[in-house]
Amino acid sequence: MWEVIGASVTGTSHLAARRQCEDASGWRTEPGLTALAVADGAGSRPLSGRGAVQAVERALQLAGARAAGSAGTDPAEAAAWLRDIFSDVREQIAAMAASAGNGPADYATTLAVAILTADTVCIGQVGDTIAVVGQAGTYRTPAPAPHSEYVNETAFITGEDALRQLRITVLAPAEVDSVILSTDGLRFKILDDLASATPYVPFFDDVTAYARSPQPSALAIQRFLESLADQSGDDKSLVVAVRAEWRRAGGSGADGSS
Repeated sequence: MWEVIGASVTGTSHLAARRQCEDASGWRTEPGLTALAVADGAGSRPLSGRGAVQAVERALQLAGARAAGSAGTDPAEAAAWLRDIFSDVREQIAAMAASAGNGPADYATTLAVAILTADTVCIGQVGDTIAVVGQAGTYRTPAPAPHSEYVNETAFITGEDALRQLRITVLAPAEVDSVILSTDGLRFKILDDLASATPYVPFFDDVTAYARSPQPSALAIQRFLESLADQSGDDKSLVVAVRAEWRRAGGSGADGSS
């Protein structure tokens, strides 16, 4: 059983420019399956915020369409599951663009998806999203974004080589008791070292402890992110999933989105 909280908030630079939030985040929980997603629309593209929302919604829809545990224990099968999701998201955004007479690049967005079942913990990423996994207070970034030649250069799900840029991690459930997805607007606060993408342990200790508290609130996470004095000015998204087997078994599933 997993407890999930998260939010997306508008960055200070976007507020100053009177721009809306171009991040999106959400999660889906049901018996045997928990799925998380975050996306960061490219600030240079006119409809990237819509692209981010579409990417998150479609990824979570596809994750829920698969039977719980259907990824199996085979890492190759789980990786293929994720690859199919990213391929479909890319196609859906392209179709949305075509129906509106636009190009897919107008909706450019990064995307990270984590799917947690009884058999696997699998994470897929395109672009400079940040995924962190924890176990007993130890945290690591299993597949950090590759370093780019230029600052703020990254890959997008709408790019022609998006699936070649897809980074997939498959872990055994016993290796993980927390999964955190973030967009790069939080990089200065959640990474102790940007070059090595080393997680900043106090941050993750605090957010995972809060997620395990008796009544964690997405609104509290939103307010926390809004008050966080980051150094990027960018939009910020954070989704946190923690194992919470000690909670009452048999609770109903819930969906969340920001």
